[in-house]
This record gives sequence, C-alpha cells and structure tokens, in this order.
Amino acid sequence: MKRITSLAVCLLLLAGCGTAVAEPGISRIDWDNHDARAEQFVTALANGDFTIAAEGFDADMQRALGVRALGNSWKGMLRGAGAFVAIEGIELEPHDEYDIYIVFTRHEISGINTRIVFSADGLVAGLFFTFVN
Repeated sequence: MKRITSLAVCLLLLAGCGTAVAEPGISRIDWDNHDARAEQFVTALANGDFTIAAEGFDADMQRALGVRALGNSWKGMLRGAGAFVAIEGIELEPHDEYDIYIVFTRHEISGINTRIVFSADGLVAGLFFTFVN
C-alpha cells in the first residue's frame, strides 16, 4: 500500500510539472497561413520545439542552421534575455521577393526581436535575433 501511495504522489507531481509551460505546444506550423506562421514559429522556439520550427527552412537555411544550431542560438538568446514571457506583437515588412516578419517577445530580463525572412515559396530563408531593452 505504501508503494502505491508513493507512486500516486510521484505521478501527481509529474502531472503538475506539465502545467508550468508558458505557451501550449504546437504539433506543427501552418506554413501556408502567412498571418500565423511567424507567431507559430516563435511559439515553437519558446517551447523548445526546434525540429518543428526548422521544418520550414529552405535548403540554404537547413545547411547554415540545422535543428541543433537553431536550438543553441535560441538558448543563447535566452541566456541574455531570460525566460520567455510573451509575444508582444508582430510586424510585417513586405518586399518584392520576401516577406519579413518581426516578432517582438518579452522575456524576464529584456526583449528579443526575431526577424524571420520568408521566401516567395513560403520557406524560411533568413533568421535574425536582436536583444531589445
């Protein structure tokens, strides 16, 4: 009986740990939904879902910044900005051949502007992170 009670307590503790995630996880990014893809991309980064985020990389981005490097880059930004708090806004800068979205996020220490460059075929062709005070 003592073993069953201990197991039940452990399961309850583990279940409680899952509620501390700031944003719900996403199973995939809707790359065809131009209005949502940038926010979903940053949400995937915030949740540590680097494989999901990198699925939309074009061939050059896959070579330059694979899943592991993407994760390391984001984690490096978090070391300076602190834990993710919220997405505060999104801005679109349309160009002839690209759509550039800037996603503004708030973190515990400072903000991060994530600039995502989408090619004409909807793939991520560039990615830049900048700290904001």
